Amino acid sequence: MDSSKLSETDERALESLLVEWQTDHRVPGVSVAVVRDDEVVFVDGYGSRDLASNRPATSDTLYGVASVTKSFVALAIMRLQEAGDLRVTDPVADHLPVDPNGATIHDLLTHSSGMPSLGVSETLISRRAGLEEVGIPMADRGDFHYHVRNAADEVADDPGERFFYSNSGYMLLGEIIEARSGRSFDEYAADEILEPLEMARSTFDADEFESDDNVMTPYVLDEGKPEPTALPVRELSHAPGGLLSSVRELTNYLRFQMRGEFEGASPVSRDSLDAMHAGHVDTDAGPYGYGWRRRELSDRTVVGHSGSLGVSSSYLGFLAGGDYGVALAANTAPDHGLSALGEGVLALLLGANPEEPTPFFGRRKRLDGLTGEYEAYRGVKRATISRDGEVLRLAFEGPHSGSGVTLIPATRDIEDGEFYALLPSGERRTVTFEESDSGVDCFYERWRLHRV
Repeated sequence: MDSSKLSETDERALESLLVEWQTDHRVPGVSVAVVRDDEVVFVDGYGSRDLASNRPATSDTLYGVASVTKSFVALAIMRLQEAGDLRVTDPVADHLPVDPNGATIHDLLTHSSGMPSLGVSETLISRRAGLEEVGIPMADRGDFHYHVRNAADEVADDPGERFFYSNSGYMLLGEIIEARSGRSFDEYAADEILEPLEMARSTFDADEFESDDNVMTPYVLDEGKPEPTALPVRELSHAPGGLLSSVRELTNYLRFQMRGEFEGASPVSRDSLDAMHAGHVDTDAGPYGYGWRRRELSDRTVVGHSGSLGVSSSYLGFLAGGDYGVALAANTAPDHGLSALGEGVLALLLGANPEEPTPFFGRRKRLDGLTGEYEAYRGVKRATISRDGEVLRLAFEGPHSGSGVTLIPATRDIEDGEFYALLPSGERRTVTFEESDSGVDCFYERWRLHRV
């Protein structure tokens, strides 16, 4: 461990949460840093940043932080607004030769232009990581502009009416920053944000990353097994997700976001930060601001954002009003965002059981508690119940077993054991789990199945 100013109890609980999560999801390496008020109180790394050499993950390991980069884009926009170079109410067409549905800068910042995802980042990530080639021309900015202009029929609503998470929108914001500043997005971010916040090793440059002696090896999870792959550096989409950083340097950024300044540096005013942190657009996962999302946790509000490149993932979040902040990064991307883990860390630091205020942990523990081998009376029918993400799969054994069915929780409160089976015909069947001193029973159609 690098250092800790947490209590021994909190430190042990935090380590247990992280290592159990890492083990459960086959994550080779994960790094964490915790800020309390204006002080870094815990930094550490677990597992390997590279499995072949078994070099350890540390708080200084550089990771691809993916969409955590979006708040840096928003910060750059707010800095340009304070300088009088633009307004968030400006139409995009005032600054660029494209007009995405008549959207404003505000609409792009909040993913509410009315344009659904155009798959640009996914295309580039798959291509650069050597995972899949979808055959869409996307080699330069001209290709990207063509892609956007010719997607007019994809528009689903007027600006401000509907939330569609859009990497393409943040690519356009990066271009606006370049148009108004006269510098590339990378240069502007380095000069105006990274340097004042003393994030000297953080970079968008692949060569700088590769020459560093403490970097992650990216891994894709292939049927749960981590396989090394290439770092999907995407020059076209640095703005929506190209930052490479460490959790230690991200604590400088956290301290600025939480307090409005870092060691005397304030890239933007408190008012601009408040505008970034506000919830401008409602979404199923919580109100979205400018590169940040708000969520409720143990009667507190968390301002945070996660990111995934498919081969690395990250989370940055803090409690509104101060107290605690957390930075997480991993060298693969499990089947859920790191926001669940980050909120679990924050819940723990608030003295709560992460399973209670953070649904992810409670739901998965409950689902895992229902998995196993089942049989009917005297073993005349046998079945296996397994977890597949946030649902269960029931598969019978033997003749006439069929292909199995998906069991979906009937309500958000899965403690009641109520599920429904979605049949291949589209029909639903009620499924109930009951627990007693003698074990777990699953009631499905004609069968009472006992876990063995």
